[in-house]
Amino acid sequence: MSTPERKHDWLEPPEWWKKWRPLRWLLGALLLAGLWVAVQPLLPEPAPQGAIATVPAAPSPTPVPVVAATPDAATSPGAEVQPTPAPTPHTGHAATASASDTAAEPPTEPVAARVAEDEAEVYFEESLGEPAADSELAAFTRVEPDPVRLLGPYRSYASVDEVVFDLERAGFAPIVESRHLPVRKDVPPRDLDTVTVMQYRHWDVPGRLQLQFFNDRLYQTEFEPEDPARYQAAQRRELPQLGREPSGRSEYIAGHLRIASSLDLAISEVGRQLGTRPFLIWQDRRLVRQREEWDRRFAVAAVP
Repeated sequence: MSTPERKHDWLEPPEWWKKWRPLRWLLGALLLAGLWVAVQPLLPEPAPQGAIATVPAAPSPTPVPVVAATPDAATSPGAEVQPTPAPTPHTGHAATASASDTAAEPPTEPVAARVAEDEAEVYFEESLGEPAADSELAAFTRVEPDPVRLLGPYRSYASVDEVVFDLERAGFAPIVESRHLPVRKDVPPRDLDTVTVMQYRHWDVPGRLQLQFFNDRLYQTEFEPEDPARYQAAQRRELPQLGREPSGRSEYIAGHLRIASSLDLAISEVGRQLGTRPFLIWQDRRLVRQREEWDRRFAVAAVP
């Protein structure tokens, strides 16, 4: 009985392929060799054994001029192309300017030094205080038209020369002490003068008269009697508005005038034990406040 013939499938390899199986390995090897030959040019060339890898040298910091066309030359045919220097590479320090740039621009160091000095001067002036305006300078020397009557014939805002001349004409020998400190030109002056007269008589009581001036303007008169009890009685008669205070010190204020006394305390038992100095003073409060204001505002900035 014969065996029926099997039908050949088209996907099945031929009989010779099955018989010559080593041929498949040969074809596979040839295929891999061809693939290697095709890929090898794309691979980086390996360094030879024992070679030392080198790092590319950094470009020279010296700028190399490169000719580059400006936008106008590129858009206009036939225009002359001007060379443009290439940008200077960053080297960690400021780039050195060319000789032409150095000649065209002035050096910056003197300018910077002058700016620093100006800023330091402004800072110094600001730290000392705000400069006085012209009106303030005038205010500290102005003579008001309504002076205050002080001791005897003297009135506030009188000058040193006027008072000294009047005392000398009366036969006294006044002692003048002056303290005129130099100040900056933008600070009002602070000239202090004191005129002292011994054996001056007020209310028929002898004593020491002292007159004080601020910027050549009389602002205070003070009388220290040799006989406090007698002078205290005259005070009650001549100044009844100056009341007696429990502390022994008395004060009276009327407008710009201020009168202060220590006579009640000086003649008391407590005052004699304490050695209280007897006095009676007259002041123009405007000038007293102005002197205190000068100390508050300009004391630091006064010395040049």
